[in-house]
Amino acid sequence: MLINVSTLLQEPVGHARRYTADHELVAVPELRFAQEITGSIRLIRSERGVLVTADLDLSPVDLQCGRCLEMFETPVSIEFDEEFVLDHDPITGRRVEVDVDEFRIDQQRHLDLSEAVRQYEESALPLQPLCRPDCLGLCPKCGHNLNTGPCGCAAAASDDRWSALARLQERLGTEDGDGAPEA
Repeated sequence: MLINVSTLLQEPVGHARRYTADHELVAVPELRFAQEITGSIRLIRSERGVLVTADLDLSPVDLQCGRCLEMFETPVSIEFDEEFVLDHDPITGRRVEVDVDEFRIDQQRHLDLSEAVRQYEESALPLQPLCRPDCLGLCPKCGHNLNTGPCGCAAAASDDRWSALARLQERLGTEDGDGAPEA
């Protein structure tokens, strides 16, 4: 989403503009990022450029559940305050030193929110995404998704043919030993 800030840059520090994004597309093609945003954006003229205050809802993101490994969609909302700076003085045209990590206003005085939205979306995503709070995950023995019902392991455990092995497993699990065979 490009916003032309040329008139705002000619105003004194502190002047502000408000924008509303309604299903606007933001994209960073080289990172294969594209997202629709909806929400409010406030631009405030600062000494070095423009301070952007945004409160945005993004289109749902596809994630993989950390327990059952199924894909699911989750909504994402972000808020940020970031300063977008010019690499030249708007009045004199002289070059100004700008940190490499700062968001920039381009030569045509357009402010592009795409990279800021991408970075804040990444930080808003959960580290351990869950398809639902009570996700049961996968069976540790056979890998069956337990959210879809019981697996074959539960039936095998109740099968009498496995009872001798179940007793052996129970006995080995309760024995006090150091793991060395007895002589």
